[in-house]
Amino acid sequence: MKVEHFLEKNEVREITIFKQLVLNNGILSYGKMLDHLAVSKASLENDLESITSRIEVFNDQVQVDYDGQEIKLTMSDHISLQHIYRIYLDQSIKMEIINYLFKHQEFSITQLTQQLAISDSSLFRKIKELNTHLKEFGLKIRNGQLQGEELQIRYFYFQFYYYIEDKSALIHLRSDQQITQAVQSVENFLQVNIVPENRQRLNIWLIISKSRITNKNKNYKQLRKQMHPYLKDPLYHKIHVMVLRYYSRYSIEVDEEEAMLHFAFLLAFPILTEHDFHEYTLIRDRHAPIASLDTYIVETIIIHFKFRKLPYMLERDMYYHLTHIHTRLYFFQGDIEIYEYEEMLAREKQVVGKNLVPLARTLLTTSTDKFMSTEVGDNSLLKMELLKYISLLTLISFKMATVIQIGIDLKMDGLYKDTLSQLLILKMRPINGIQIEVYQPSKSYDLILTNEKPDEEHQYQEARVYILSEILSSFDMANIQRIIQELNA
Repeated sequence: MKVEHFLEKNEVREITIFKQLVLNNGILSYGKMLDHLAVSKASLENDLESITSRIEVFNDQVQVDYDGQEIKLTMSDHISLQHIYRIYLDQSIKMEIINYLFKHQEFSITQLTQQLAISDSSLFRKIKELNTHLKEFGLKIRNGQLQGEELQIRYFYFQFYYYIEDKSALIHLRSDQQITQAVQSVENFLQVNIVPENRQRLNIWLIISKSRITNKNKNYKQLRKQMHPYLKDPLYHKIHVMVLRYYSRYSIEVDEEEAMLHFAFLLAFPILTEHDFHEYTLIRDRHAPIASLDTYIVETIIIHFKFRKLPYMLERDMYYHLTHIHTRLYFFQGDIEIYEYEEMLAREKQVVGKNLVPLARTLLTTSTDKFMSTEVGDNSLLKMELLKYISLLTLISFKMATVIQIGIDLKMDGLYKDTLSQLLILKMRPINGIQIEVYQPSKSYDLILTNEKPDEEHQYQEARVYILSEILSSFDMANIQRIIQELNA
C-alpha cells in the first residue's frame, strides 16, 4: 500500500508535479512534465490551477509559477513536501473512512454517508478501492467493520497512524493517564528504559490497543499458531504477567492472546534499545523460528564477505536489526510504502553498487522460505524489508571496510602539480573507505597515483601504482575505483 492510495487520481497527479519539481531543482519544462504525467497540456493546466488554489493555505510560503513553457516551485525553508502531502491527506474521504472505523469500530451506510456528506454509490466505490489495497494486509471492510486477524488490524492501524495520519494529533487527543500508566508498566515489568522516539511508537500502539480491547469479534487463529514456539519465551512470560495485572486494575477481562499481540509488536519495531534487546538475546530460545533465522542470516553474511570474525558490537547491532526484519516477516502481512521503492533501490545501488542487491534478495528469499511465506510481486512488506536488508549490508560494508591510503605524486611544474593534486583529491573525496593526500616519502601507502612511470621498481615500497592517462578523466576514475575494490577484497 502506498500513501497515494488514499488520494484521488487527480490529487496523485498534483502530488507528482510537486515531487518532479523537487527532484529537478524546482524548475521543469512543460514538455518534460507532460511526458512524465502522460497527460494533455489542458489537463496539466487544470492541475496547476488546482494546485494554486490548494497552496493558498501556506500564505505565499509555497508558490508554483507557470507560463506555458516552464513550471517553477519555491518554498519557504520551513515547508517540505510532507507539508504538501498533509493538505491533500487531510481532505481525503478514504482517510475519513479509516478514522471513523477506528473511532467507532463499525458503521452503517446511513451513518457514514451522512458523516462524510457523500452518496451511497460514492461510499461503496471508496470502500471497494480501500479493500483493494487492504488485501495485502489480509483485511477487508465488510458489513460495516474492518475484518481480519486482530494482530493485522492493530498492525495496519499502527502503520496508518504512525506513517500517514498526523500521529501527534492522535497522541494529543487520545493519550491520557491510562496510556501513561501503560507505558510505565512496560518499563517496570520488563525493566527497560524506553527512549522518546520509541516511546512515541509505543504510545500509538497502546492507544490502538485500548480502542480495540473491548471488541468482541477478535480473530486470533493465525496468531495462536505463530506463537506456539514462544509460549515459554522469557520475554513473552513477562509480557503475559504484565498484561493480566495491568488490565485487572480496570476490571477488564482480556484474552491470553492480548499478551501475544504485544510480544509481536515489541520485537517487530524499535521499542527496546539495542542494549535491552541484547539482554533478551542472551536468554531467548535460539532454536525458535526468528532467533534461528537471525543466526543463519548472520552466518550467511559473514561467509559472503569472507569475514573471519565480526567486531562484537557490530554483531550485536546486526542481530538487533535482523530481529526487527524477521519478526515482521514472521508475524505480519503488508506494509505502507513511505518511501518510493524504485527510487530508494536506485539510490542504494548508487551507494553500494550492484553487488549487495542480489545478496539482499537472496537473504529475503531465504527468510520467506524459512517462514513458508509466499513471495508476491507487489508485496509492500517484502519490498520494504528488502530495502532494510540492503541498508544493513551497506552499514556492515562501511564499518568493515579497510581504509585505503592513497598518495598522489604528480610529475609536472609546481603550480600545475599543486592545483591538479587538489582537484584530484576533491574529485575522489566522495569515495568511501579511502584516505587520500599528496604523497609524502616518509609515509606508507596502499595505492600511488602518478602520471609517470617510477624510475625505480620499489620506489613506493609495496604500494600498488596506477599511472594516470589523463588526470581527472572518467576512464582513470573508473580504473581507480576498481583498484580500490580489489584492495578492499
